[in-house]
Amino acid sequence: MNYETRMQLIRNELMNILGTYAIPKHLEDEKRAQAEVEGICRLINQKFPNDTSEDHIRGTMDRAMLKLKEAHKSRSWPTSAEISAAVSKSMTSASTRSVSSGPWKPDTLQLNAKRIIAGEPVGEMYIRGKLADKMVEMGLISDAHLQPYLEYLSANNIPARVDPPIIS
Repeated sequence: MNYETRMQLIRNELMNILGTYAIPKHLEDEKRAQAEVEGICRLINQKFPNDTSEDHIRGTMDRAMLKLKEAHKSRSWPTSAEISAAVSKSMTSASTRSVSSGPWKPDTLQLNAKRIIAGEPVGEMYIRGKLADKMVEMGLISDAHLQPYLEYLSANNIPARVDPPIIS
Protein backbone atom coordinates (compact mmCIF):
# COMPACT_ATOMS: atom_id res chain seq x y z
CA MET A 1 0.00 0.00 0.00
CA ASN A 2 1.46 3.37 -0.96
CA TYR A 3 1.63 6.41 1.31
CA GLU A 4 -1.30 8.28 -0.24
CA THR A 5 -3.61 5.25 -0.05
CA ARG A 6 -2.58 4.59 3.53
CA MET A 7 -3.12 8.22 4.58
CA GLN A 8 -6.52 8.30 2.84
CA LEU A 9 -7.55 5.15 4.69
CA ILE A 10 -6.41 6.59 8.03
CA ARG A 11 -8.16 9.89 7.21
CA ASN A 12 -11.43 8.09 6.42
CA GLU A 13 -11.24 6.03 9.61
CA LEU A 14 -10.40 9.13 11.65
CA MET A 15 -13.31 11.06 10.14
CA ASN A 16 -15.63 8.17 11.07
CA ILE A 17 -14.47 8.57 14.66
CA LEU A 18 -14.57 12.38 14.72
CA GLY A 19 -17.92 12.49 12.93
CA THR A 20 -19.66 11.40 16.12
CA TYR A 21 -18.34 14.45 18.00
CA ALA A 22 -18.96 18.18 17.64
CA ILE A 23 -16.22 20.28 16.03
CA PRO A 24 -14.42 22.37 18.68
CA LYS A 25 -15.02 26.15 18.47
CA HIS A 26 -11.40 26.93 17.61
CA LEU A 27 -11.61 24.58 14.59
CA GLU A 28 -14.87 25.81 13.06
CA ASP A 29 -12.85 27.34 10.20
CA GLU A 30 -12.61 24.56 7.57
CA LYS A 31 -8.89 25.13 6.90
CA ARG A 32 -8.05 24.81 10.58
CA ALA A 33 -10.13 21.65 10.92
CA GLN A 34 -8.44 20.10 7.88
CA ALA A 35 -5.01 21.03 9.22
CA GLU A 36 -5.87 19.41 12.57
CA VAL A 37 -7.12 16.24 10.86
CA GLU A 38 -3.97 16.05 8.72
CA GLY A 39 -1.78 16.45 11.80
CA ILE A 40 -3.64 13.69 13.63
CA CYS A 41 -3.43 11.44 10.54
CA ARG A 42 0.36 11.89 10.39
CA LEU A 43 0.55 11.12 14.11
CA ILE A 44 -1.53 7.95 13.69
CA ASN A 45 0.40 6.89 10.59
CA GLN A 46 3.62 6.78 12.62
CA LYS A 47 2.06 4.18 14.94
CA PHE A 48 1.66 1.56 12.19
CA PRO A 49 4.50 -0.59 10.81
CA ASN A 50 5.59 0.09 7.23
CA ASP A 51 4.19 -3.20 5.91
CA THR A 52 0.76 -2.79 7.51
CA SER A 53 -2.41 -3.86 5.75
CA GLU A 54 -5.79 -2.25 5.25
CA ASP A 55 -7.40 -4.77 7.62
CA HIS A 56 -4.81 -3.98 10.29
CA ILE A 57 -5.52 -0.25 10.06
CA ARG A 58 -9.30 -0.69 10.05
CA GLY A 59 -9.25 -3.11 12.98
CA THR A 60 -6.96 -0.93 15.07
CA MET A 61 -9.01 2.19 14.36
CA ASP A 62 -12.25 0.36 15.24
CA ARG A 63 -10.78 -0.68 18.58
CA ALA A 64 -9.44 2.85 19.13
CA MET A 65 -12.93 4.27 18.54
CA LEU A 66 -14.33 2.01 21.26
CA LYS A 67 -11.57 3.03 23.66
CA LEU A 68 -12.24 6.71 22.94
CA LYS A 69 -15.98 6.29 23.45
CA GLU A 70 -15.28 4.73 26.81
CA ALA A 71 -12.71 7.27 28.03
CA HIS A 72 -13.60 10.59 26.34
CA LYS A 73 -16.32 12.45 28.23
CA SER A 74 -16.65 15.63 26.14
CA ARG A 75 -19.05 16.12 23.22
CA SER A 76 -16.29 17.78 21.13
CA TRP A 77 -13.38 16.13 19.35
CA PRO A 78 -10.85 14.24 21.47
CA THR A 79 -7.36 15.75 21.49
CA SER A 80 -4.67 14.38 19.25
CA ALA A 81 -2.94 12.96 22.33
CA GLU A 82 -6.11 11.09 23.34
CA ILE A 83 -6.53 9.69 19.84
CA SER A 84 -2.86 8.69 19.66
CA ALA A 85 -3.07 6.96 23.05
CA ALA A 86 -6.23 5.09 22.00
CA VAL A 87 -4.57 3.90 18.78
CA SER A 88 -1.46 2.78 20.70
CA LYS A 89 -3.56 0.85 23.23
CA SER A 90 -5.56 -0.72 20.39
CA MET A 91 -2.53 -2.32 18.80
CA THR A 92 -2.71 -5.86 20.11
CA SER A 93 -0.10 -8.53 19.67
CA ALA A 94 -2.31 -10.11 17.01
CA SER A 95 -2.63 -6.84 15.12
CA THR A 96 1.11 -6.14 15.23
CA ARG A 97 2.18 -9.52 13.88
CA SER A 98 4.01 -9.43 10.60
CA VAL A 99 1.57 -8.83 7.80
CA SER A 100 3.89 -10.47 5.28
CA SER A 101 3.43 -13.85 6.96
CA GLY A 102 0.29 -14.38 4.88
CA PRO A 103 -3.07 -15.71 5.93
CA TRP A 104 -3.32 -18.02 8.91
CA LYS A 105 -3.58 -21.72 8.08
CA PRO A 106 -4.55 -24.40 10.60
CA ASP A 107 -2.16 -27.25 11.33
CA THR A 108 -4.38 -30.14 10.22
CA LEU A 109 -2.03 -32.79 11.58
CA GLN A 110 -2.07 -31.28 15.05
CA LEU A 111 -5.85 -30.77 14.96
CA ASN A 112 -6.52 -34.35 13.91
CA ALA A 113 -4.00 -35.72 16.41
CA LYS A 114 -5.94 -33.98 19.19
CA ARG A 115 -9.16 -35.46 17.82
CA ILE A 116 -7.65 -38.95 17.75
CA ILE A 117 -6.42 -38.61 21.34
CA ALA A 118 -9.91 -37.44 22.37
CA GLY A 119 -11.55 -40.35 20.50
CA GLU A 120 -13.38 -38.06 18.09
CA PRO A 121 -14.16 -38.90 14.45
CA VAL A 122 -11.41 -38.25 11.90
CA GLY A 123 -10.91 -38.96 8.24
CA GLU A 124 -9.58 -42.38 7.28
CA MET A 125 -6.39 -40.87 5.87
CA TYR A 126 -5.47 -39.85 9.45
CA ILE A 127 -5.95 -43.45 10.68
CA ARG A 128 -4.02 -45.42 8.11
CA GLY A 129 -1.76 -44.09 5.45
CA LYS A 130 0.89 -41.41 5.06
CA LEU A 131 -0.75 -38.84 7.32
CA ALA A 132 -1.09 -41.35 10.17
CA ASP A 133 2.55 -42.32 9.73
CA LYS A 134 3.59 -38.67 9.71
CA MET A 135 1.68 -37.91 12.94
CA VAL A 136 3.37 -40.88 14.64
CA GLU A 137 6.81 -39.80 13.34
CA MET A 138 6.24 -36.26 14.63
CA GLY A 139 5.26 -37.65 18.03
CA LEU A 140 1.78 -36.14 17.93
CA ILE A 141 0.20 -39.56 18.55
CA SER A 142 1.33 -43.12 19.16
CA ASP A 143 0.29 -46.39 17.57
CA ALA A 144 -1.76 -47.05 20.71
CA HIS A 145 -3.91 -44.01 19.92
CA LEU A 146 -4.65 -45.37 16.45
CA GLN A 147 -5.46 -48.91 17.63
CA PRO A 148 -9.18 -48.35 18.46
CA TYR A 149 -9.73 -46.77 15.05
CA LEU A 150 -7.96 -49.62 13.25
CA GLU A 151 -9.96 -52.19 15.22
CA TYR A 152 -13.19 -50.44 14.22
CA LEU A 153 -12.22 -50.47 10.55
CA SER A 154 -11.29 -54.17 10.59
CA ALA A 155 -14.37 -55.17 12.66
CA ASN A 156 -16.65 -53.48 10.15
CA ASN A 157 -14.77 -54.91 7.16
CA ILE A 158 -13.90 -51.48 5.78
CA PRO A 159 -11.15 -52.16 3.26
CA ALA A 160 -8.19 -49.89 2.74
CA ARG A 161 -8.52 -47.71 -0.32
CA VAL A 162 -6.84 -49.48 -3.20
CA ASP A 163 -7.84 -47.30 -6.12
CA PRO A 164 -5.40 -44.46 -6.86
CA PRO A 165 -6.63 -40.94 -6.11
CA ILE A 166 -8.12 -39.00 -9.00
CA ILE A 167 -5.75 -36.29 -10.18
CA SER A 168 -7.15 -33.75 -12.61
